[in-house]
Amino acid sequence: MKLSQLLSVLGADCPQDAEITALACDSREVVPGALFAALPGHRADGRAYIADALNRGAAAVVCAPPLPQNVPGICIPADDPRAALALLAAEFYGRPAGGLSLIAVTGTKGKTTTAHMVRDILSAAGYVTGMTGTLGTYIGREKLSDSPNTTPEPIALHRALRQMADAGCTHVVMEASSQAMKLKRLYGLEFAAGLFLNLSPDHIGHGEHGDFEEYRACKAALFRQCRRAVGNMDDPAWPHMAVQRPPSAPVSSFGFDDRADVRALAIEPDPERPLAVRLTTAGAPRYHIPLPGRFNGYDALAAVALARALGLNDGAVRAGLAHVRVPGRAQRLPVPAPFEVVVDYAHNGASFDAVLSALREHHPRRIIAVFGAGGDRPKMRRTDMARSAARWADFAVLTEDNPRSERAEDVCADISTALGDFPHEIVPDRRAAIFRALDLARPGEVVALLGKGHEDYIEEKGMRRPFSEAETVRAYFGAQR
Repeated sequence: MKLSQLLSVLGADCPQDAEITALACDSREVVPGALFAALPGHRADGRAYIADALNRGAAAVVCAPPLPQNVPGICIPADDPRAALALLAAEFYGRPAGGLSLIAVTGTKGKTTTAHMVRDILSAAGYVTGMTGTLGTYIGREKLSDSPNTTPEPIALHRALRQMADAGCTHVVMEASSQAMKLKRLYGLEFAAGLFLNLSPDHIGHGEHGDFEEYRACKAALFRQCRRAVGNMDDPAWPHMAVQRPPSAPVSSFGFDDRADVRALAIEPDPERPLAVRLTTAGAPRYHIPLPGRFNGYDALAAVALARALGLNDGAVRAGLAHVRVPGRAQRLPVPAPFEVVVDYAHNGASFDAVLSALREHHPRRIIAVFGAGGDRPKMRRTDMARSAARWADFAVLTEDNPRSERAEDVCADISTALGDFPHEIVPDRRAAIFRALDLARPGEVVALLGKGHEDYIEEKGMRRPFSEAETVRAYFGAQR
């Protein structure tokens, strides 16, 4: 693509035309003929890497003024390089979002599960649907790639949207993070609908948000780009979100609140299905969700409300929810045993409370929790997880998670101290720890493997070694035959 065509979306002059072969915002990814966007960051300023990008063959550079002096190459000023990159990426990939119905899901908790629910509902309704989020980028259930961010950077995002459009997708469900809004990864996009789940203090600190008000404002800014807004009437932050929508955008709500458009009457364990819940809403039959816990039922309520706002058939809603599966999120592993095995990504006190209390709602005879804690992370997390395990579980097997630069034994010792007299063992090797928990499990019990979820590695001393909870469980039962 010609540089002059790209720059037309910025309204910028083209001092010298060139053929642009690629876009990059990391100088290490520059190829000959690329346009390099020098983005500001909290760790480093992209302007420091302009020379490296040009040495690697960049044909042009976009950066904040003042322009660098005495460098070979075309330099284009942009007051906001991040916004500029989002527009450039859309143009470079042929504006794929223009032919897609984009649906944004935002909130502190539940984005991943709700996005999967919405994707499965749309698929059940007959739409070819793409999805981006924490677990990666998908077309239908086929995974295209992993993503280092909940919401991809503009280059990766618009490249994925191009793939989806070319594959015949009509709808795309996107997890929209507050960081994505702050860093303008979604700049220039228009969403058919935005769904707000909840808001609680999180992602506040160096490199994220300065305070809760900024965090809330970044979440709310999403709804300025939405043609329809759906939100949680039970959450006090919802009015802050709804007020941001364009004046012509319809709004609807969900919750237990009597004012909600889609009102929940009950979320309760499903007596007909193991580790599942059923959702009852006003004026509709029950919905069955094959995931444990009230919080998953609440995410399903949000998905139902969005589906109704979009005019989807209730049969598709029911079918989509009945078969939803979210890798590593309260994921029930099929095992040839009279007990249950559940994998979940929970890795702090709040998420431990959510998943363990959800399992407790189903009245297992005993919960055996297998977990560790991330190394090089606040030690208070270890204490919080220990307290939650002691509250909701009956026994714990402490093991490695991602020890990083720490010793797994030391991390486990910290958790053990916080557990005190609560019954537990320390088995630093995670595979051996899972085997030990499965040895201990008896009929009617639940083994909860916490912390890794969808991750397929253990990070230690700067390296990632392959590790899968599901494969480990399969190996255990294979060895039992």
